Amino acid sequence: MHPINSIKNQKNSLRLILKDRLSQMTDDQKRSEDLIINKILQRKFNKKISILCYYPLVSEPDITPSIKYWLNNDFIVSLPCIISGEFYCQRICNLSKKSFIKSNLGVLEPSPNSRSTIAANNLDVIIVPGLGFTTCGSRLGRGGGIYDRFLSKLDKQRSTSIGICYKNQIVDSIPIEKHDYPVNLVVSQ
Repeated sequence: MHPINSIKNQKNSLRLILKDRLSQMTDDQKRSEDLIINKILQRKFNKKISILCYYPLVSEPDITPSIKYWLNNDFIVSLPCIISGEFYCQRICNLSKKSFIKSNLGVLEPSPNSRSTIAANNLDVIIVPGLGFTTCGSRLGRGGGIYDRFLSKLDKQRSTSIGICYKNQIVDSIPIEKHDYPVNLVVSQ
């Protein structure tokens, strides 16, 4: 078997394990860990900066309390929008459902009539979801490579990337390919 196929198979196996772990979490467990994650994020980022977040899927840590906190405290907050395979950072002013549409990928992103693009090189912090992380910042995404491509283009001196996950998503190791891009820090319970 070709080594690259072996790595892809290992990653796919790990994705299945992590999805199973997430599916076994109770709502109470998620709420408890969400609370801790949001406290950490709000304490860590309490001065006005430009921050790229994500609108959480049901299986992802709910960081909407932190997004609301940042919006209420005049941070520049943006969410990703994928247009023709390209990653754009779209500024948001609120989390009203009418300001969002469901993308082809099944995630909520800013609707076309409320979009204002933020240049990626103006971001101070990028909050990155994933299926799994190591404590050193290796990341296993959902397999599309969207965040890997985006992170690889950023000015590493200017922007800090932070992986967000539940504690059961932290693993000892993740098979890595040359296009995989780590985060600078991981925030979990």
